[in-house]
Amino acid sequence: MRVVFDTVILVRCLLDPDSWSGRLLFEWAEAYEWVVSPEVVAEYLQVIKRPGLVDKYHSIAHRDLQAILARIATATVVHPTHTPAVCRDPGDDKFLAVAKTGGARFIITEDTDLLDMGTYEEIAIVTGQAFLRILGAAGDR
Repeated sequence: MRVVFDTVILVRCLLDPDSWSGRLLFEWAEAYEWVVSPEVVAEYLQVIKRPGLVDKYHSIAHRDLQAILARIATATVVHPTHTPAVCRDPGDDKFLAVAKTGGARFIITEDTDLLDMGTYEEIAIVTGQAFLRILGAAGDR
């Protein structure tokens, strides 16, 4: 099944690789296909290299950053030709475009602007913890 992760999921994984977000990105990686676009990858990289985050959380600048970059490199890249203007935060519309273009079943996020939508074009928008429960219930590993 194809999924899209918003940037917050990556940041949380970097802050605590042993958390649910770390488990989702690494332990459960075989259970889904991660879909990105060049624009989404650019946002991932811009955010995880912010000086404020790097200064505050040294693990971001060292071992865990390389693991995240390696995981991003395994993602399926799509190139949306249209970005809908439907989310109350226009910056989040790119995740909707990637999900639709890439045939994703889920957008995994902690962003309330996306979560409040619930679904988009039959794509479920869920928290990381909810997605872990879905994976566990499906028996995928």
